[in-house]
Amino acid sequence: MPLSMLRPGETGWIKEIVGGRKAKGKLNDLGFVSGKQVKIYRSSGGPLIVGIGDNRIALGKGMAHKVIVDTEGCEN
Repeated sequence: MPLSMLRPGETGWIKEIVGGRKAKGKLNDLGFVSGKQVKIYRSSGGPLIVGIGDNRIALGKGMAHKVIVDTEGCEN
């Protein structure tokens, strides 16, 4: 499921990044790589606030839709 579908407080593991080379590169530079755990802190009223590692990142919904996550086996 796309990262943009998670609700605040939910976590997931990044499975893949879909999109063009530029979008994949930008997300990779921000730390969105396969296998990393992400947590949603805010998802309404603008960009998503996403926790990845020790960082919190504001990510537009369009970019968040390119990050495919798996919630199986994650503690929510």
